[in-house]
Amino acid sequence: MKRIILLLFAVVLAFASCENLEDNSPGFQSQVDSIFFRAQDIRGSINDDGLITLQGISGGKKITLNIKKAQLGSYLLGGGRVSSAVYEDPSEDVYTTAPFGDGEIEITDRCISCGWVTGSFRFNAKRSADDTLNVSVQKGFFFEVSFLDDNVDIGLPSAGTMSAEVNGSPFDANSVTAEVIGSSIVINGFIESSSIRIEVPTDAPSGNFSLPREGYEASYTVDGVTTPASSGLISVNFNDTAAKKIRIFFSFTAGSDVISVGNTRADY
Repeated sequence: MKRIILLLFAVVLAFASCENLEDNSPGFQSQVDSIFFRAQDIRGSINDDGLITLQGISGGKKITLNIKKAQLGSYLLGGGRVSSAVYEDPSEDVYTTAPFGDGEIEITDRCISCGWVTGSFRFNAKRSADDTLNVSVQKGFFFEVSFLDDNVDIGLPSAGTMSAEVNGSPFDANSVTAEVIGSSIVINGFIESSSIRIEVPTDAPSGNFSLPREGYEASYTVDGVTTPASSGLISVNFNDTAAKKIRIFFSFTAGSDVISVGNTRADY
């Protein structure tokens, strides 16, 4: 009799678990700085190039996941990688992994014909490069979230654009940052594990400036190793200090790497 009761209890528990899973489909939840987050509004979109965006919103908080493609596997975050994660708090402060953080998104299940994905995520993100504050999002999970609703802005956070050629190969930054540090405007363009950094004075006038030159700097970073420019040219096309907008053309040599036909436009 005791075995029969235990068996019946197990069957009831199994049905209850299945019902609970169904009631929570789709689902989107995580821990934000150790505080439980469960999305009340879940959204998804797919871009023409296959980029998937999933978004969970609750109580003025928003988590956005940009995933390179809807295929099973892990997608690293941080630097100039295509995949990224963003957290926005109720004060509208935006913390991003592109390029200020790190983390990982994993798609563990999917249905392309149905248009949904299931998986997990974790990430650390910052508001800016020199910000001492960061947000830690851990134990994230999304379940059967549709990416066919087309109700999410897929645009990645970026301060502008940057393009160049590195040793003859195209460098089109996935993410660009621009900020005033001390008396300099510092612009960084990121793509995967490499980046280009351009620095000019905040009051830089329009004109051509040969490198090396005080106040004007350039460098190229690949796989964590940064090499400053040994020679080159920074050409300031315009620097609107009131609107805080700048456009720069550049070319330089950093070690054995040649960066040419560089062009960046940014809001700082």
